[in-house]
Amino acid sequence: MGKNERQEVELLTTNERAWLRFLREVSFGRDPAPTLRRVQLLRRICASRRA
Repeated sequence: MGKNERQEVELLTTNERAWLRFLREVSFGRDPAPTLRRVQLLRRICASRRA
């Protein structure tokens, strides 16, 4: 990890770090690429339910 990457990691908020841990857990430790389908699915899951 380069210096710039370390600085970016240090700038992450507590919530951002929690999201990264969550993504690692649901992907069983893998590092899947953020495909359009995966992004759309996560957006649908995270979207608030509208009546």
